[in-house]
Amino acid sequence: MSGGFTGISRRRSTVCGMDIPSRTRTRFAPSWARGLAALLLALLVSLGSAPPGMADDKRPPGAAKGRDLSLQQDNPLLASPFEPVEKLRYDLWRELPKADKDEAWNPYRNGAAVYLDPTVLDYDDQIMPLLHETTTLSHTGREAWAASVVQVDPLRNYLKRAAVQRLDHAKMGELVVVSALNVQYDKKRHSEDVIQEVLDKYGIGDAAELLGSSERQHCSRCAGLYHPDTPLVFGHPFDISVREWVDRKAEIARARNKVAHLGPDAQLKAEKRVMAKYARKVKLRNGTAKDKLVTDLDEARRGLEARYGGEPDPAFSVDPNKCPPHGTGTQSQGLQQTLVLAAAAKAADPCADAEDTDTAKGSAGSATGLGSTLAGPGMGTGGIDFSSMELRYLSDPGDGSGLQYSFSADFKPLKGDARTATGRAALFQSSDAFFVWLSLAPQNFWVNLNPDEPERIVDDRLGRTDAGKVMLEADLEMKKTVGKLIHPHSALGRKFWGGVRGDCMSFRNWILPAPASVHQDGDKLYILDAPLDVKMETQYLKDNGASSARSCPEQDKATEDHNEALFRDLILPRLKKAINTAPEYAELRRVHLARVAAEWYRELSRTKDTTYGDLIDSGDIDTWRSTGDWQPTDTFDRYVDSYTKGEFKVTDRTTKGDTTYVRSYVYGGVDLTRIPLKTVTDDRFTSDFAGLPQSVDRSLNAPSAAAGDETVWLGSPTPRQAKAGIGAPAKREAQEKQEAQEAQEPVSSGTWALRLLPALLLAPVALLWLRRRRLNNARRANHLRRNAVGRPRR
Repeated sequence: MSGGFTGISRRRSTVCGMDIPSRTRTRFAPSWARGLAALLLALLVSLGSAPPGMADDKRPPGAAKGRDLSLQQDNPLLASPFEPVEKLRYDLWRELPKADKDEAWNPYRNGAAVYLDPTVLDYDDQIMPLLHETTTLSHTGREAWAASVVQVDPLRNYLKRAAVQRLDHAKMGELVVVSALNVQYDKKRHSEDVIQEVLDKYGIGDAAELLGSSERQHCSRCAGLYHPDTPLVFGHPFDISVREWVDRKAEIARARNKVAHLGPDAQLKAEKRVMAKYARKVKLRNGTAKDKLVTDLDEARRGLEARYGGEPDPAFSVDPNKCPPHGTGTQSQGLQQTLVLAAAAKAADPCADAEDTDTAKGSAGSATGLGSTLAGPGMGTGGIDFSSMELRYLSDPGDGSGLQYSFSADFKPLKGDARTATGRAALFQSSDAFFVWLSLAPQNFWVNLNPDEPERIVDDRLGRTDAGKVMLEADLEMKKTVGKLIHPHSALGRKFWGGVRGDCMSFRNWILPAPASVHQDGDKLYILDAPLDVKMETQYLKDNGASSARSCPEQDKATEDHNEALFRDLILPRLKKAINTAPEYAELRRVHLARVAAEWYRELSRTKDTTYGDLIDSGDIDTWRSTGDWQPTDTFDRYVDSYTKGEFKVTDRTTKGDTTYVRSYVYGGVDLTRIPLKTVTDDRFTSDFAGLPQSVDRSLNAPSAAAGDETVWLGSPTPRQAKAGIGAPAKREAQEKQEAQEAQEPVSSGTWALRLLPALLLAPVALLWLRRRRLNNARRANHLRRNAVGRPRR
């Protein structure tokens, strides 16, 4: 048939009992229906397309390169390049509730890590904020990643020689590493993608990447995220290899050429057969990798549990084996109870459920704050200097549940001591000192190194504790510091010796507490500043209402006063600075802060019931005796050796012959018998320390630091609060924050299509139902309207 009606069917249909050409029915198809059909078509197309970069025909020839470590050892995940990944899994396992813990060791979630060269990174703008950022952990299938610091030595064999030489030349013994797990079921959120987002955030480029590791062989797309020269290692083969990619491409070309004479359809079928062949091979390989990872991950988990999974002792709690009978109050528990302080809070209260199996064994999820940080491998501790830990917050709710506490620590990536063992030692040292300061009478808190008083070194009971040892060692260190400051070959020493008169010089210095600035908020103590002072004996004795004997009786008083004034002006300020800042005095500062906290606790216990009120002045220090072979006389003997031989002996030849500089003899001690407290008012505390309470509260759950602050807070709730899950709200808040951030992230077209699909499918059904309902209602109207509706259009 020809003419203007070509392509239009002439069949007829029946509508309302009348025959209508189907051509006229096209007028019933409104524009919205045609638009909806187009939208549905576009939707189906988008659902059928592969994500960018994921289609097999787009994989680059350089994909999936790397070194297969499964060829070198039975369990490649135990090799050094995978240690941060497995520690991340372990940290995630410890954070998850019991029902979800298996998610951390899910073999379908791949783990990867990228090692970065600190010598090419900006310390303040990249390293500091990267390591400062809170580790993201989730058990809902979303991302989990961490940044940490690792030693170079175990990784040397995996790095390029030039990189090792560069690190050695810079004397850099550590690397920064970012590790991550993939977001399961999201093809665009592989573990390497998660890492790349972190690197992009801080402007870290390929030049900083020294090594990439992945539990599975890097897929073709993720391999492209690395510079071609970056060495890669993997645990098990996965995906299509470079050789297979090349072979498959060549085989497809041959197959298509072979059937070219049969047409395009035959060529397409031939290509699909080749693709299916390689797909089966990849599927088998990937399944094998998953099966091996199940075994390897289990072995890695058991190894980490054996290494880090020991139960931390209860914090600020009574030893369950020596609990008083149930029902006794906190003020009547007896003086002989044994008290312990450890890394994490586990028990419901100091004496509850001592024989409860779950409590005895502990639960990784119940450890909070500092205990959680120190108990595990600590993926988030790469920048924390545990040697700088100091007790800065203490609270006793008064219900017998124990104490809250929080430590401050410096954030010094690559510069501080990031070993969790150092943190545990600092924690125990502070806790032991705190209980010693409660148990012994304050008038006994002194040590004295004087060669003429070997019987008056330290109080007998204090000398059997670590606190007494720290004080004696600090006293000896002070003598050595003075020797360094007045050394004749230093600029300061030359100036000092140039002003010395006479041939005798002897100084007696005492380390004393300066007024400590504190703020009390009910049962909470914030130690804002607690400096130590150094006074010469003349001033020290004067403050104590005594007079001193002449240090050099053969010299006149004017000469002795001149030398003392010279020492006070030139040496004493620098000595004070060293005692308050130098790392060799960190332990003294730590036990001094515990002394400040104990002094406040003594005062608090006079006005209210406290958990450890009965311990005050009990004299019981058995629990806190030094465990080593150290004796006070050991330090005294070393001091006598220093006294008799001198810290230096210098002979300089001049034009007038040999000139031997006068030796300096330094006496004195450490006196913590009195702790002056200076209360900071509410107004000043609110003004100058506005964010401190919030930082402390957050530290009870996890390491806490304000933005831009180089101080990290590490705390712990009371044992009862820990078991009740004080950290749960904070974790929920973090998860809600992450979900809110993800809600703001761009969504791919395929994801939008999936979200819109139900609405798009329901829309035409709803519209047809509404139209039919309107027609039915119209037919039930008056006869004029029924005729209008039922009459066919012309």
